[in-house]
Amino acid sequence: MYTAEVSAEEAADMAASGLDIAASKASGKGVEMQLILSEDEAKGLSERGIDVKLTKGKNGKSAKQMAEEQAASGYDVWRSYDEPGGIRDELYRLAKDNPQLVKLVKLGETYQGREIIALKLTQGAKGQKDGSRPAVLYSSTQHAREWISTETNRRLLNWYIDEWKSDDKEVKNLLKTTELWFLVVANPDGYQYTFDAERLWRKNLRDNDGNGQVNRGDGVDPNRNYEEHFGYDEEGSSSQTASETYRGPSPASEPETQAMMSLFDRAKPEFQVNWHSFGEWLLYPEGWQIGTPSADDPIYYALSGNLDNPSIDGFEPGLSSDVLYVTNGETTDFAHSAHGTLAWTPELSDGGSGGGFVFPDDEALVQAEFERILPFSTDVAKSAADPANPVSHLGIETEPFYLESDDDYKVGLPQSNFTFDYSYGDPQEVRVLAKRSLGDVTVKYSINGGAAQSAPTEEWAGGDRYGGGTDVHYRVMSGMVTGTDPGDSVEVWFEGGGETSDSFTYDAVSESGAEVLVLAAEDYTGASPGIGGTEPAYLEYYTDALEANGTSYDVYDVDARGRVAADALGVLSHYDAVVWYTGDDIVTRDAGRTGGNGSRLAMDELLNVRDFMNEGGQVLYTGDWAGSQYTPNVGTQLYDPTSANGQCVVGGAQVIDRCKPLGGSGDGTNDVLQYWLGAYVAVDSAGLDEQGDVLDALGVDVPLEGLSWGFNGADSAQNQFHTNSFITTSGVLPTTDYPQFDSWVSARWDRAGGPFEPHTGDYYLYSQLGDVSYKQVMRTIDVPDEGATLSFWTSYDTEAHWDFTFVEAHTPGQDDWTTLPDLNGHTEQDTGDSCLSGWNELHPQVDYYQTLNGDGTCSPTGSDGGAWNAASGNSGGWQEWEVDLGAYAGGQVEISLSYASDWATQGLGVFFDDIEVSTGEGTTSFEADLGGWEITGPPEGSAPNPNNFIRTTAGGFPEAAVVATPGSLYAGFGFEGMTDAATRAEWMDAALSHLLD
Repeated sequence: MYTAEVSAEEAADMAASGLDIAASKASGKGVEMQLILSEDEAKGLSERGIDVKLTKGKNGKSAKQMAEEQAASGYDVWRSYDEPGGIRDELYRLAKDNPQLVKLVKLGETYQGREIIALKLTQGAKGQKDGSRPAVLYSSTQHAREWISTETNRRLLNWYIDEWKSDDKEVKNLLKTTELWFLVVANPDGYQYTFDAERLWRKNLRDNDGNGQVNRGDGVDPNRNYEEHFGYDEEGSSSQTASETYRGPSPASEPETQAMMSLFDRAKPEFQVNWHSFGEWLLYPEGWQIGTPSADDPIYYALSGNLDNPSIDGFEPGLSSDVLYVTNGETTDFAHSAHGTLAWTPELSDGGSGGGFVFPDDEALVQAEFERILPFSTDVAKSAADPANPVSHLGIETEPFYLESDDDYKVGLPQSNFTFDYSYGDPQEVRVLAKRSLGDVTVKYSINGGAAQSAPTEEWAGGDRYGGGTDVHYRVMSGMVTGTDPGDSVEVWFEGGGETSDSFTYDAVSESGAEVLVLAAEDYTGASPGIGGTEPAYLEYYTDALEANGTSYDVYDVDARGRVAADALGVLSHYDAVVWYTGDDIVTRDAGRTGGNGSRLAMDELLNVRDFMNEGGQVLYTGDWAGSQYTPNVGTQLYDPTSANGQCVVGGAQVIDRCKPLGGSGDGTNDVLQYWLGAYVAVDSAGLDEQGDVLDALGVDVPLEGLSWGFNGADSAQNQFHTNSFITTSGVLPTTDYPQFDSWVSARWDRAGGPFEPHTGDYYLYSQLGDVSYKQVMRTIDVPDEGATLSFWTSYDTEAHWDFTFVEAHTPGQDDWTTLPDLNGHTEQDTGDSCLSGWNELHPQVDYYQTLNGDGTCSPTGSDGGAWNAASGNSGGWQEWEVDLGAYAGGQVEISLSYASDWATQGLGVFFDDIEVSTGEGTTSFEADLGGWEITGPPEGSAPNPNNFIRTTAGGFPEAAVVATPGSLYAGFGFEGMTDAATRAEWMDAALSHLLD
């Protein structure tokens, strides 16, 4: 295991790379990451300038050394699945020795034929129909290397049996009425493999490449293989077989998944505890998206606590997406949404050894870990009979109603806080979280202290993408307050089932019925850039443009409202569209605070806008730094998620442990920008020319098609000195596979002679973007006796020294592969850093051209006389390449124009145009078709490409000055900086045609 302290941008790259990240934690200087790496991977990161340190425990030894020493000396605690007296044998023995209490169930078999076994504990186990009593499922060892999870769960199983045998009254009474199910080893193949071959193996043993052997690229992550949000994105799981979070070819493709699903059907558990390691977290749904608590969150909180008062001592409880990282196809999300089973993922510790997954083979430490989790484990069992009213040793009880969560760590999450201070419309929807057992719920309200009025409520069905579905014991109820006027004060509460909720009070501000809200988020009372002021500086540029188009509007000034975000329910919901602008703001930072500090306000704004969009709202987001604080481009910005909104960083050091990075700022998770606003990658300052001036922009697609505009004219705010450019989400996650993220380039930066426009005509070939890919455009050419040449034009922007473009050649039917040098001098024989990092494991084809030597160096020659000639980095525009085909005179040659990418980090890609062969064969400009060239898949040994070259116009290149989705426009500049009022009015008219359609 290795440790690296990296920048926010590096953390994002590593998170997207498929590297095995065991843990990550924001710090004042960036992100501290713990990684499971091969020596080649560690070396590769070092070559990138990342200081990767081998993690050593208190004894000064690495996890690998600890594992080797444990194995060499023989285990005191650990036991494999297969060995005599091992885990399988013990499960059979327990069932045989305790027939009145224990029933053994074979759930299925693994690829290698091992039984997947569950035990049921309940009085009269064999005679009692499975699932006939309230049940809890304790599962472990989905990830093979997490031995402490196996042992902790095994001890919990034995503890219940031993307590029952010793006539423990509480346990005996529990087992008379409750079923406790134990799936001690959910991944028997992988678990056994960690004893036989590779201690740190994570996945199951699916033979991904079909070679009959277990290779590094084999296996599926059993904890990403469920149908719940399966393959929702490439952050929560991976489509790449080599990734440690490879989700598998389809939902429930794996026998281990099928076995677990059959157990859900059989036992119908109220709760699941799915033990993992390591990290000391107590995680629960929902995990597929940040900041999305379930309706049943009060139960999770009651049984889990929070960082200040955790149910397992020393653990950090919370939403898995917020505490750790996003996941999809994951077990606990599936359990809750598909089966109504509330589920946790406790991540156990490393025993204080620093060994990560290699917990010490020490009886006392293992027993201490077990005893630490026992109170939480028994709480869950005691709560199965009445899940809505759980039994918690923390003393936390659930309430009939919640207007806001009792968990202060969720105060900023709109789905946990239904109160608001201001209302911008009548009728006003109000919501409450109510126990289902209450039955009908009535909303009560009083206007200006008058008589209480009543209105019915109905269950909220959820929005376009979230809400509903994880609401087994609680549900969100919605009602309407009517009859208010601006200036009124309204008190709201709810009643039902003989219970009354707390109340909250809001002020009625506006009831204009306007179509558009201008959300002025200039942060003029903040500290970045700390411009000062008492009112917005740029508001009239927006209101003037709206008035010029006859569009009604209201204004919400965040600073004037006490630096409180516009609430999705109280404010935003009353409008068809929101124009959200940020002026000169770089980072939303409270006054008096220094670099590295964000404000919770930044996340509050982002998540409330997401809630608005989830229910059909349309958004224009604009500002020359708009959204940058949610990307790695401005460094890690930490915020306090609690109501304290404390200062996280002082003197460059993090001073509050609970602080988190702004979404995307330091963790590579950027849900709202990527998946709601269509901007997968924000390219900093990409709209500036070589002198640092802002380029003009051109509208190229709906709704801005046909428009053009400049910046910083006399009749503008003259405040545009920074820009963003965006790689659209659909440019990385194609709509054929990810239709929910449909996004397109609505406007481009007008680069004179642009390097990413076709060299001639309207069409060219474009590589698209995708890590772990090997893309080829191929053709066989007849070469006359006198020889021939092939020329073409290329423009490229690749990850320098890591991703390469090159020309491959071989005699058809033979393996005499080589790469051809460009006669114009654009190729080099430098093998870069990817060779040193062992990218031949990703792409065995490169072994024809380069060799990773035993001394750690790389040579630009490979097997059978092949040589390496390639280019990397930025081409600086279009280049003409020419290669000599004379070596194949009198015969045929198969040519491939190729682009190979490593594990992570994309440039903008590779473009080819105007191919010319001196004989005429294969000459094409791609205007009508491919001209006889063929876009193929990767060569043998490489994983399937996430996408391939495409013949396209410039419209196919997904770099945007303005990115559009069906529900939004996101501009990499500030609208107020556009040339003049007439241009702004015309532009706003086009934008409104999309937003108000």
